[in-house]
This record gives sequence, structure tokens and C-alpha cells, in this order.
Amino acid sequence: MKKYFCNPVNINYRYQFNQDTTQGNQIIIDREAADPSMILFKGRYYIFASMTLGVWVSDDLVNWENHRLPDSLPLYDYAPDVRVMGEYVYFCSSKRGEACNFYRTKDVLAGPYEEIPGTFDFWDPNLFVDDDGRVYFYWGCASVKPI
Repeated sequence: MKKYFCNPVNINYRYQFNQDTTQGNQIIIDREAADPSMILFKGRYYIFASMTLGVWVSDDLVNWENHRLPDSLPLYDYAPDVRVMGEYVYFCSSKRGEACNFYRTKDVLAGPYEEIPGTFDFWDPNLFVDDDGRVYFYWGCASVKPI
């Protein structure tokens, strides 16, 4: 029988405090950690999420610990996507108006991360590795121009 897991995941995450000029400069509190991407790599689970500056790691999907990622990664970009391909973990995230790079590593926590220069900008990326080993790349998040 397959096991299934779902939210809530007991993790700490960051908040943004923004001044809303349309509401009389009222402070609006927004949580971060949107667009999570989770992988199983070398027996451990990793969750990458927007604006978290790090990754949550777990051995059992119950207890999670946050680790800071290297500053060389685009930690303030949105919708990180992470995939295991062979012995590497591939990482990318969203940025509008600038080419988005890809990164790969054999060790999520210790690195190093090798940069793979991108050639175009994208939003809400998704690397997909099919059962036959082919790799596809999808992106998009809009009501006007979807995937």
C-alpha cells in the first residue's frame, strides 16, 4: 500500500511586513514560503520555498530543520523548483525581466552549487523528468498567458 502525506507541515517560515498605501499606510502582514518544491535525495526530504533563504530538511517528514543556503543562489527569487536527476539536484527559481539561471549540486547543504547560465526569464518553473529519462521544462503563471 502506498503512503500519502499532506499538510500541515510543522515548519517555521518568514513573514513580510508591508505598508499598504491604498489602505491608509496600514501594515499588512504576508507569510512567505509559497510555491514549495519537495524532493527525496539520498534518503532525506528537502523542501525549498519562495523567499525562505534556506531549505527544510527531514528524515521522517515529521521533524523539520531549516538550513541556510549559499548566498550564490537566487534566494530572493520566487517559486523555486528542484529536481533530482542522476546524482545531482537541479535548482532554479523565477525572475521576470532577467535570464534565470539553473544550479546543480551533489550535496544540498554543503554544496558547491555549479551555475548553469540561463538564456531567458520565466515564472513558476517546473522541471519534469519522465520515466524514460527525458527532461521537460514548463513555466507560467497567469490568467492571460498560462503554461
